[in-house]
Amino acid sequence: MSILITGSSGYIGTELCRRLEQDTTVDEVIGVDFLPPRESFEKLTFYERDCCGDLTDIFDGHKVDTVVHLVFVLNPLHDSEKMYHINVESLENVLNHVEQFGVGRLVVTSSGTAYGAYSDNPDRLTEEMPIRGHDYQYANDKRIVEEKLAEFQARHSEVDVVIARPAVVCGAHVGNFISRYVSKPWVPLVKDSTAKVQLLHEEDAANALYALVKEADRGAYNLGPEESLTQEELVAIAGGRAVRLGPRTIRWLTSIGWALRLRFLTEAPSSMLDYVEFSWVVDGSKIERETSFRYNHSSEDALRDFVEAAQA
Repeated sequence: MSILITGSSGYIGTELCRRLEQDTTVDEVIGVDFLPPRESFEKLTFYERDCCGDLTDIFDGHKVDTVVHLVFVLNPLHDSEKMYHINVESLENVLNHVEQFGVGRLVVTSSGTAYGAYSDNPDRLTEEMPIRGHDYQYANDKRIVEEKLAEFQARHSEVDVVIARPAVVCGAHVGNFISRYVSKPWVPLVKDSTAKVQLLHEEDAANALYALVKEADRGAYNLGPEESLTQEELVAIAGGRAVRLGPRTIRWLTSIGWALRLRFLTEAPSSMLDYVEFSWVVDGSKIERETSFRYNHSSEDALRDFVEAAQA
């Protein structure tokens, strides 16, 4: 097997390379990223490249069996066009190359946020439920990504398209605006919200992706442990105190902070607050039914590992 990974230098990409390095059925791993690899692997051939650019020479030089597309930006950008370019247009570019070079398998990371954060969400979101997207750009970019993947699959029945929809990934090595939000001494939360919080441990995320690459049938797979946390549990474990504000007040403060780029107030637009106010917990059991993957960590494990690393 020859596997090409876009975004290979990130944490999950590196962990996937580590697992493929030990897999005797994999002959070669091709990494594509604008950052150099974090470590060396014997099987890895690396190209320092923008994944939105022409990759023809890379596909020409290797007989690629599987493409794993890990390129996306989670932390919100004020430049919405740049964010769309990275999140959506990079996928379009990869799809063009998969089509041109007859690659038989494509694995793409979407997100549980693509279901949307709404007051009528069920307790658990399953893969059969609609991808509604949201005003929050990251979630809507992922909705568009999934629409493009569905269109591609419909046109190319010969390609196995596998989609991962993870919950928020958390752990000792993963830091993003979400983890920084819950790590504040005072954590702003929406008054009267009873939303549950689901965190996917970084090790489970890497192991799940490996299972999707090697074993999964085509289709979508939610990734998230069965157990979730209340907001009070989340804040207590992170060592902070919750500040409950009315929906209008917290959205007004967030809008001001985002517009003025006051990072101490917010690192995301007010549309993100729906993901704080409403539950969007995924049912992650399908991958355990259909592959050898098993969750080894709870949401609490993921958060505690992040907190301990941050305090070290």
